[in-house]
Amino acid sequence: MSDAVEETEARAVEPVGAKQRDAFISYSQSKNAPLAKKLQRGLERLAVSRFRPMRMSVFRDVTSLPANHDLWQSIQLELARSRYLILLASPEAAASPWVAREVDYWLRERDTEHLLIAVASGEIAWDDRAGDFDWQKTTSLPRNLAGHFTAAPLWVDLREIGERSHHSMRYPPFRAAVATLASPLHGRPKEELEHDDFRQLRFVKRLSWSGVALLVALLVLAVYGFFDASRQREEALSQARTSASQALAARSGQLLGTSPNQAAQYALYAEETRSTPESRRAVAQAVTAAPYARRRLRADADSVTDMRGASRPAATDVVLSGDGTTAAYRSVFDEDRVVRLYDVGSARQSGVVRAEGTPRALSRDGRILAMEVYLNRVQLWDTRSGRLLSTMATGHTENLPQAGHGLHALALSSDGRWVAASHYTPEGEAFAVVWRASDGREITRVPVGDARVGLGFSADGSRLTLVDRDRREVREFRTDSTRWEAARSLPGMPASTAEALQYSEVLLFDGARKALTRTSRRAEVWDLEQRRRTAVRSLGPYEDMTVADDKGTFLLGGQDGTVRLYDAALRPGTTLGRLTRPASTIAMSADGTQVVVASYGGELNLFTTGVRRGQQVAIDEKEFTYGDLTHDGRMAVHRSEGRTEFWDPGTGRRLGVIPYANLSVNLEDAAYTLSGDKRYVGMQSVEGFEDEGRFDIWDLRTGRRTDCGTAVGGSSFSLIRRPGLSFLPGDRYVVGEWNGAVELLDTRTCTRSTVTEDSGRFALSGDRRTLVLLNDDGVDTFRWDGDHAFAQVAHTTLPSEAQPVDMSVDHEGRQAAFSDMESHVYVVRLDSGERVRATGYLPDDSDDVAFSRDGRLLFQGFMTDSTRGVRVLDAGSGDQLDIWTTDPPAGSVQPNEGMQVVPGPGDDILTLGPDHRVVRRTVGVAAWHDLLCGLVSQPLPARERDRYLKDLDVADPCR
Repeated sequence: MSDAVEETEARAVEPVGAKQRDAFISYSQSKNAPLAKKLQRGLERLAVSRFRPMRMSVFRDVTSLPANHDLWQSIQLELARSRYLILLASPEAAASPWVAREVDYWLRERDTEHLLIAVASGEIAWDDRAGDFDWQKTTSLPRNLAGHFTAAPLWVDLREIGERSHHSMRYPPFRAAVATLASPLHGRPKEELEHDDFRQLRFVKRLSWSGVALLVALLVLAVYGFFDASRQREEALSQARTSASQALAARSGQLLGTSPNQAAQYALYAEETRSTPESRRAVAQAVTAAPYARRRLRADADSVTDMRGASRPAATDVVLSGDGTTAAYRSVFDEDRVVRLYDVGSARQSGVVRAEGTPRALSRDGRILAMEVYLNRVQLWDTRSGRLLSTMATGHTENLPQAGHGLHALALSSDGRWVAASHYTPEGEAFAVVWRASDGREITRVPVGDARVGLGFSADGSRLTLVDRDRREVREFRTDSTRWEAARSLPGMPASTAEALQYSEVLLFDGARKALTRTSRRAEVWDLEQRRRTAVRSLGPYEDMTVADDKGTFLLGGQDGTVRLYDAALRPGTTLGRLTRPASTIAMSADGTQVVVASYGGELNLFTTGVRRGQQVAIDEKEFTYGDLTHDGRMAVHRSEGRTEFWDPGTGRRLGVIPYANLSVNLEDAAYTLSGDKRYVGMQSVEGFEDEGRFDIWDLRTGRRTDCGTAVGGSSFSLIRRPGLSFLPGDRYVVGEWNGAVELLDTRTCTRSTVTEDSGRFALSGDRRTLVLLNDDGVDTFRWDGDHAFAQVAHTTLPSEAQPVDMSVDHEGRQAAFSDMESHVYVVRLDSGERVRATGYLPDDSDDVAFSRDGRLLFQGFMTDSTRGVRVLDAGSGDQLDIWTTDPPAGSVQPNEGMQVVPGPGDDILTLGPDHRVVRRTVGVAAWHDLLCGLVSQPLPARERDRYLKDLDVADPCR
């Protein structure tokens, strides 16, 4: 929508004589809502008598809006009515799409002189030499402010106020900051405003004390009724929020199979309304239902007219570089009408190219963009600098009939050195042309039966292949000699059809050695070297199709919005997702792992063909078996003859190697621990059926054993797997279960002291400050004093029937989980002793348990006769939320190989299953919230909000 149209619409919704506002506060509701509320209150009440109406009108957020089906239209109205825009800057505000839209509107319709900045958090820095903000250091401002200030603006620093949560006007720094912002609004000096405010405050204090006696008497009479009414109101509100959350979660479950994005939206609102086991289940299942979706980069347009034509059917175009790192997007629904470049890895916009036309191809590294421009020309642009490199014309640009407009096939060599395209002439003839990219010079031109040919370069750019299906032949052009080789026939290849051009094309892949011919309902795969058809399939109605050049995997966008993979034999495979409207253009990386899809409504989505929920950690192509991950998830241990390697499973980096490995040591008799600085590793091993073992500390930088080591007694039999062992904060002490007791080893003096004489097995919290010991008498909890000792703080018991095989403590040491031989899981609150037993599916055998970082979710590895997997449990209620099965397929599972589950870095867990690979999985309600918000950009529709959330104050969870 153009700026003029948007301005006309904004004015159309503004009622005649609408009251003007003094300021509009733009901020991140998820981070800065309390500060924004206090700032609004302070601006409106500063220097105003408490007994007079407010003179200032400040718009804060959607809570100030009336019911309206169009949120953005209402916000535009408020912006248009406001004299000043106050940007409450923070990293969260900089990343908020709503804040970006509000700032965009202000910069377009108003000026920077009426834009005030208040920094709530993050950094802001001005670069005098560049005459702009220093965007390398500035983290709290949206990037669309770049280039709009000619001199360093004055901003108000609220960071210390926000950190201390001192938001009262009685706090002098906060009152001074409010006065600074209010000064231009009132048109009065800051000192004069503060003086008036002090005067009003003194008057109110005198009046207040005179009525205290009377109020106290009345208050005593009213307090009982007030608290009773408040209690009843809070209970009713609490029940209403719980019921609404459960209803939203149920609706999410109904949509899982048909619309994963909508299911994610309802799950997010359920969790925002009230966090319940049902809402957490809905969030977990929404993540499972959309495992291939990565990010929605652009939302669908609100209103779409039919813009499909014959030669250029797509209202939105997108291309992807062969290495899958860069995507280029352009849409008629984009107000700025530029080509937007996106970094696929970070799912963020990386730049723009201010070029007219349609993006048609990117070089393999994403450095060069090929654009088709009006009347059959090609332009090459540098994506890093945004500079035009060269322009190529077909030579036939005058008097073209409408059907002849547009280049049909277009190919760019992977190195960006050669360009080829097919086109029509005014006389209706068709040609294929090859240009040299460096100077735009035409190298060769050949006639073809129809412009709907196939063009594709080999991987090294030495060969161009042309498939002319009307003449049923294939030809090759050698770029080194700039000569065409003799044509070879393709008997049986179907000619181009008379239907719309968008459905009649030829796609080349596998280094231009194979081709796909397609119509609107049928596709065929041809081997060009053997000159025979290898696959054929009727596909049904669909809009667009593409192919991964290296892998030969096809991607099809259906008219119902689905995006589905097909293999090289055209057999249907995974459905990646579904768009609101049909896919206008789709693109895939050469290896088939990254996918970008654009719709007829301007929507742009990223997908991955690998399951998003789990990402394999590349550890030097090594295989690991159950037990090779340490219990805290900080190391993966790989033993071979005469050496032991230690790897960081979070980064895939090798930490070090030591020249020692006892391959005869059993899993239950070996333990490893990594120091906090990752320099030292402690290794304990007790050979099977032996009474004595060793604990030693090794320096990973030198691969040598340090002087601190000790002999340890053999471990007594216990159902808990793996002996306990861990460095403590500061790395001076190591705690271990040695000689039938829990002991501390001082690594400086190499002396030991006893924590407790009780024998058993222990686990530590993620922060290594809480030790939980399981013995015959129950569960003992110890806290580290931060210096040199543990102190026992609690004791509780497990049910008599529990037979634990594994235990885990959450990151902050508040709760512990025990997995028993019957596959039950018991969660114990360490301070209160409260116990919860998990419910749901009980597998044949279970292995490790691990908490999410926030302690709200619990993950239990399990195995059956046919498969391995992970149960997702609610740590608070014990409810089973989901079940994840693991690759490889069940038929390849080896007997007696368990499923190891341990905490990972950040919001992750690590799993190690029968495929012998370490997989990193993003988990946790907060982490999943961020993931799902990437798929859901719009708030809940007004009708649905009224249906589920009427009379409830629930914010948009993704703002």
